[in-house]
Amino acid sequence: MSGLLRGFGLFLLPLCGWLAGDAVQARTTLHLAALQRTIELLQRIRQEIQYRRADLQSLYRQLCREDLVPQIPGGTLQQLPAPEQLSAAERVCFTECFCGIGRAEAAQECERLSYYTVRFEDYLQQARRTAQRQAGLPHRLGLAGGMMLALLFL
Repeated sequence: MSGLLRGFGLFLLPLCGWLAGDAVQARTTLHLAALQRTIELLQRIRQEIQYRRADLQSLYRQLCREDLVPQIPGGTLQQLPAPEQLSAAERVCFTECFCGIGRAEAAQECERLSYYTVRFEDYLQQARRTAQRQAGLPHRLGLAGGMMLALLFL
C-alpha cells in the first residue's frame, strides 16, 4: 500500500510542475489581454474627446456603465488604477497617462493620447515577441522540474 501511495505521489510531482507552467502561461495571456484592453481604452477616450468633445466626468460614467473601466465611488479618469497584470514600467506609464488627462485642450489631449497609445502598442509588441519566444517553455520547464523532484524522491 505504501508503495502505491509513493508511486502516486511521484506521478503527481510532474503533473504539478506542468500545472505550474500552465499558470505562468495563463499570466502571460492575461498580460497581453490587459495591454490590448488598455490600447482600446485609450483609443476610445481619444475618439470621444476628438469627435464628441465629451466631458471627462460623463465619459467616465459612460465607460463605467459599459464595464470598460472599474467603477470607483467618486472616481474620475485621472484616478483610474492601472491593471494589476501590467508590468511595473507599464503601470507607471498608465498612471502618467491617466493622471494628465483633462489638463490640455482637446487637440493637445488627442495628441497626448495618441502618444501613449503608441507606447502601449510597443509594450504589446514586445510582450508578444517574448510570448512567442517562450511558447510552450513554461510547460516543459514545469514538467522537467516536477520530474526532477520525482527522481530525487525515488
